[in-house]
Amino acid sequence: MHTLPQAKGPVPDLAETSPSPTRLPPAPAPRPDWALFLDIDGTLIEHADHPEGVTIPASLADTLTRVQGALGGAVALVSGRTIDWMDRRFAPTRLAASGQHGAEIRLAPDAPSVPITIPRWRKPLEEALVHELATWPGVFVEHKPLSLAVHFRAVPQWSDAIMDKVVELGRGLDPGVEFLKGRFVIEVRPAGHTKGTAVDQFMRTTIFAGRVPIFLGDDVTDEDGFRAVRAAGGLAVAIGPRATAQADYHFATPADVRRWLEQIPQTLERAAP
Repeated sequence: MHTLPQAKGPVPDLAETSPSPTRLPPAPAPRPDWALFLDIDGTLIEHADHPEGVTIPASLADTLTRVQGALGGAVALVSGRTIDWMDRRFAPTRLAASGQHGAEIRLAPDAPSVPITIPRWRKPLEEALVHELATWPGVFVEHKPLSLAVHFRAVPQWSDAIMDKVVELGRGLDPGVEFLKGRFVIEVRPAGHTKGTAVDQFMRTTIFAGRVPIFLGDDVTDEDGFRAVRAAGGLAVAIGPRATAQADYHFATPADVRRWLEQIPQTLERAAP
C-alpha cells in the first residue's frame, strides 16, 4: 500500500475566505417565474465517502416532479454526475440536466443529450491515476465519460499531496485539460465547460428564458453557476458551511433543501389567483 507523505500544516478545507453563509437568510418564498438549477451531492443529498455510497431519499424524485410541474418545467439538475447516472437514480423522474460540470447537457426533459466526445488524454491519464492512486488508502478514482475525478473525503488530511499528484500526472497531456478542485475531490476535465456555461445554455431555451434563475450548490464547482444566475438577475443559494461571497441565501443541510422543495408546489398553489 502506498505510503503518503507527512501532511504540512493544517488540513485545507478549500473554502473561500469570505463571510460565512450561516449569516445569510434562508431562501425566499418561491415565485412562479423562477427557474431552478440544482446541484446534487451536498445540495439535494448528503455526501458520502464513495460516490456510489450516497443515499437518495425515496420521496425526492416525486418532489422534483411536483416542483417541475409547479414551475412550468423550469427545473434542471446541474451536477458533476453524468446525465445517465441522474436518470437512473432519479427514475422515473426526468428533468432537464447538465452533467460532468457542464460538459454534457440535455436542454429539456424530452430532448436528447448532447453526444459525448471522449478526449484523447482520458485513457492514458486513467491508467496513470489507477496505477499511482488506486492503492492509496481512502482514495477513489471515479471514471466518467469525459473526465476523471479523484475523491479523498475519507482522508482529508492528505488533500494537498493527492491534488499535487493528480496535477503532476495530468499536466502536459493536452492543452485543453484543466483541473477542478473541490472539497475532497479534484477532477481532470476538458476546459471550457462549467456549471455556469450550462446555466447560460438553459436560459436561452423556451422553457427557461425570461425566468428568474436560482442556483443551489454547496461546493467550489458551483461558484460558476452562482456567477451565471446573478449576472442574469437571479439568486445564488449556498448549502452547508463553505464560505462564499456570492451567495444571497443559505441552507444548512440538504435535508433543509428537500423540505423547502417540498413546500414550493403548495406555496405557489396557495398564491395563485
